[in-house]
Amino acid sequence: MKAALNSVAVPITLIGHPFATVGMGEQLRSYITACQSVHLTFKVLDIFRFAARSDPSHCNLVERFEIDAPPGGLRIFHVNGDEVAQAIKAFERRGGDFANGYNIIVPAWELPKYPVKWAKQLRKFNEVWALSHFIEKSLTTAGISSTYIGQPIEVPVGYFFPRKYFGIRESAFVLLHFLDLSSFSSRKNPEAVLSMFESLRQRREFSDIQLILKAKNGDADAEDWLLPIRRRVPEAHLLAKPMSALETRSLINCCDCFVSLHRAEGFGRCTGEAMFLGRLALATSWSGNLDYMTKENSLLVDHKLVPVGAREYPFGKGQVWAEADVGHAVDLLDSAIRDPAWARTVAATGRRDVRLNHGFRAVGLRVLDRVTQILESMPRASVSALQHTSGCKAQRVRKLLPLKVSTHAGERTWIGKATAE
Repeated sequence: MKAALNSVAVPITLIGHPFATVGMGEQLRSYITACQSVHLTFKVLDIFRFAARSDPSHCNLVERFEIDAPPGGLRIFHVNGDEVAQAIKAFERRGGDFANGYNIIVPAWELPKYPVKWAKQLRKFNEVWALSHFIEKSLTTAGISSTYIGQPIEVPVGYFFPRKYFGIRESAFVLLHFLDLSSFSSRKNPEAVLSMFESLRQRREFSDIQLILKAKNGDADAEDWLLPIRRRVPEAHLLAKPMSALETRSLINCCDCFVSLHRAEGFGRCTGEAMFLGRLALATSWSGNLDYMTKENSLLVDHKLVPVGAREYPFGKGQVWAEADVGHAVDLLDSAIRDPAWARTVAATGRRDVRLNHGFRAVGLRVLDRVTQILESMPRASVSALQHTSGCKAQRVRKLLPLKVSTHAGERTWIGKATAE
């Protein structure tokens, strides 16, 4: 399969925000390493070039693959539905021809129903890939068919900063929660995490337990946002400064249990990364994290579905999300502290499951299989045209490829002579 793909050498380009510290940036970077793991030849295009190139690990990973001029061939866009129009404009301003090639989009979304407004933008692509089965079902509600590929949650292992670097007690059972203040914080539900810690502290008054909150406010300091939390839970250890990728991975490695009492997750990378590193993960038993979390390999918290409140999340009207049972979360953590052997068994199972099914190679093989299927479904002349065209508007591949294929929406479109001609 790999040899057949390399023999045609169709250009493959990963497009998105490879230097951004937001989730879509991490998503694209994980696909870079996944493609590397299966020896898939590709290039990377920073579509907007807005993110600062300040993290050495990002630069070391991305820059050797980076290109400025968009090629033809097969393009995999890691952008959200609300970015599509601007991304296509940016693509064409850089000299690319969107119609000249096979275009795939890999969007993220966190609620059960994908926005119809954004679904119209997704139909501009030849197909859609789903990061989780939850997103796959969400896309279906908007009439969008997708192919499940998933997302790697493997992290580089090697040197990590120790607990002392972050001011964390060596003796403590450490709970870690990430709070993103640059997004809609109600989705991550930090209030439930604080209530859980307060209840656990009351139950285990003399236990050595420490809560670590890492707050992110884009690329800015989040200190001011944390003042109310400091007053409410003075013993919590709050980290407000922006961190590098190495620092963030090291912080996860320092915890005993990563905590996410989220209301909704499209995928939920951080709990998966904790599991990959052999740490316990406690999370709400609903949405994208169920791709890799089970009752055997993690601490899944009971929940009930409730309506999304007004202005709590975009396109939330008429939708539901989960409200975690804080009491059940406290019970699970109490059991883990009381029975460390059981907790180690759960964490070891999680580490094995994530590494087997959601590592770079596992996802890379799914990418390789799907790319191969796309090429094998095309006539040889069509693949040859994708192989040899540059993607620039001066060489429009659609004049060379009289090939009609099915799109993700079940409609038919041209990968060649477009109906717009």
